[in-house]
Amino acid sequence: MKNNASKTRLRRKPEVRKRSLSAADRQNILSLADKIGKIIPLNGYRSTFTLEKVAKARGLGRYLPKKTSNKHEAVSKLLEGLLVYKPLTVKKLVREILPQAIERRRNMGNPILLEEATCLAENLKALGIDMAKEISDLKLPKDRPVIVPPPFEIQQMIKGFGLHAALLPDCLKLFLDGHANESVRKALEKFEKTVQQVSGLTEIGPVLMGKAFDDKAPKIRLNCLSNQHEIDEQDGLKLMSMGVMRGWRNNLSHGDMPQLPPQEAFGRLVTVSNLFQRLDDRQP
Repeated sequence: MKNNASKTRLRRKPEVRKRSLSAADRQNILSLADKIGKIIPLNGYRSTFTLEKVAKARGLGRYLPKKTSNKHEAVSKLLEGLLVYKPLTVKKLVREILPQAIERRRNMGNPILLEEATCLAENLKALGIDMAKEISDLKLPKDRPVIVPPPFEIQQMIKGFGLHAALLPDCLKLFLDGHANESVRKALEKFEKTVQQVSGLTEIGPVLMGKAFDDKAPKIRLNCLSNQHEIDEQDGLKLMSMGVMRGWRNNLSHGDMPQLPPQEAFGRLVTVSNLFQRLDDRQP
């Protein structure tokens, strides 16, 4: 009987020691959930980097609420469950998420800065998880870098627009990599060279455009110039081309201009793309 009792005691699973959460802990969990929610999506069909997929890959799916579309609630419940039953796992989870989150946010045009990461570290420490040195070692920028890829939405817009073939792939790649000024400058340079080749002129900039698209003696004729409508179209393209060369190309060639906002650079690339298209559609 004694032996059987001993065996029974051996077979018993060790009791899980639950951490008791104070009111301050719960307040810090809510704050930490807000910060983590800003660096990783809750779910998504196209991406492997989501909180649901990372948690399930680590066998932590049971700590996520089964039905909720509220990211803050889901992250809070996950953190609460882990802190109660698996407190050491929180550090491992953040350690896995953070490098991918830094890359993802950079590619979205909204990089994680040192201040945001420091606040995350402070929140973790308040919950007994010290990652201050690890986060400091990431050497995150204090200020928003000059060269940052445009936001994801603008990246999708320009890819879907279909820029003229003359601007592909180099101008598009420069734009997507965050080199807004250089992408526009190069696009205008390509347009200038094309106009030189088609017109046979050697001038550059506004002078080239003025002579190439002159409505009285054009080197490049857009149409038959047989009525006022066609003359206005020719003159309009001349003035537009002269304007982008003087106002955009000349300034960007100096190399000391601040980076254009992504939406502004997007609009300029579309304009140059349209100029190329009108050149393609000109009167034979």
